Amino acid sequence: MSQRKRLKGFNQAWQRVRLGDIGITISGLVGKTKQDFINGNAKYITFLNVLNNVIIDTSILENVKIYPNEKQNSFKKYDLFFNTSSETPKEVGMCAVLLDDIDQVFLNSFCFGFRIFDKAVDDLFLSYLINSEIGRKAFENLAQGSTRYNLSKSGFNNVCLSLPPLNEQIAIANILSGLDNEIISLKNKKRQFENIKKALNHDLMSAKIRVLKK
Repeated sequence: MSQRKRLKGFNQAWQRVRLGDIGITISGLVGKTKQDFINGNAKYITFLNVLNNVIIDTSILENVKIYPNEKQNSFKKYDLFFNTSSETPKEVGMCAVLLDDIDQVFLNSFCFGFRIFDKAVDDLFLSYLINSEIGRKAFENLAQGSTRYNLSKSGFNNVCLSLPPLNEQIAIANILSGLDNEIISLKNKKRQFENIKKALNHDLMSAKIRVLKK
């Protein structure tokens, strides 16, 4: 992300772009009450789903009631999402991208969406870049507040970042997502071994299983 190390075969210069020049911001849900989040008929992306992920986890979408003829912005595959507020400046404007094709999904009111219209920008790469140390520094400078920090859309649109050519963006994103998948796999294996250890510990300590004497 810092250009200190380039992938083999890529040597073109990175170009500086302004976010407001490569896409448009889209607001999340408006005018909702607590009752609308009970027995909802539509899916929406939560604040924590945006804050904690580079890629939206569609297995944990929650429900919201959308009424007939109600005007709300819906989102689609490849849209990016950003949180507008946080308790720390470093967590303002965290980014997650939707990579699943879902029919009509909505967004919580404490985040906003970003739809890229520039075909030279890869959505997954941009999500990784914005969540990287480079992206965090850019957004931290925009955080406004004292006890809770906020991000304005005008400030967001004026953020400038350096991007490599599209093919290099895709290559970088593929490497990083591959590593993320490997990390998830290792965490799952760790969890499995912990469960095995817990069960074995119980059986050994309760004499359900006896150790053979050598």
